[in-house]
Amino acid sequence: MSTSEGFVQVPGGRLYYQSSGSGPAIVLLHGFTLDLEMWQPQIAALEQNLRVVRYDARGFGRSSLPGVESYRHCDDAAQVIEALGLAPAIVVGHSIGAHQLLELSLTRPEQVRGWASVCMSGLAGVPFTAELLALFGAVRSHAREQGVPSALRLWLEGEWFAPARERPDVRQQLDAIVERFTGWHWLNDNPATNPIPPAASRLSALHVPALHIAGKRDTAYNHALTLALAAGIPQLELVELDVGHMANLEDAAAVNAALLAFARRCLG
Repeated sequence: MSTSEGFVQVPGGRLYYQSSGSGPAIVLLHGFTLDLEMWQPQIAALEQNLRVVRYDARGFGRSSLPGVESYRHCDDAAQVIEALGLAPAIVVGHSIGAHQLLELSLTRPEQVRGWASVCMSGLAGVPFTAELLALFGAVRSHAREQGVPSALRLWLEGEWFAPARERPDVRQQLDAIVERFTGWHWLNDNPATNPIPPAASRLSALHVPALHIAGKRDTAYNHALTLALAAGIPQLELVELDVGHMANLEDAAAVNAALLAFARRCLG
């Protein structure tokens, strides 16, 4: 099996990636406070017939921290696809990573063969609940006043991770990933920006195959976001699993099956 790793240069930094397998490309992007290792349960299944590329977003894992200049995560994703010759690629994101790849799919449709979301977050127009807003504020305060390790412990106790951490094996995987997060985003103002108009106002313009994997045990906020996606994206395929926000860790077999079926759909 062909494998490689390296860095893709982007304006103001570089992004670490890993690649394995061969064939049409599928690109995996992690969620907030995570890194590319979250996709480990998917690699063996996907690389049998696809070139699987996963990378650390700017500010996470082994990629560069943001600087002072503004940037867009969707532009970073485009740079990865261009530099590695992946277009058109199936793109799969978790949580906020799914939103960043939705922005890519709308701004650079020629690069995208299909878009898949695993428990997406971040869609404008779907407000965070009071509980999540309180968590965000408390974690940021902990990071600045008591240190990043204290903030990480509080973050891991939040409702996004609670179902996953009920299982000792998944808890161990998840905690190991999150505990590598530097906390930079809690200590600094991130200069990341988003396309205008926002993706939320352009859902009907998504004309590639689309899949949303939702967790029945995910947060109320994520349930509301699922409804918004279903109402806005033409012919969205919805797969609901009896899991929480970390669907790909909690039920890897079901997520792998859904992604493989989606890849077949995208490839015709």
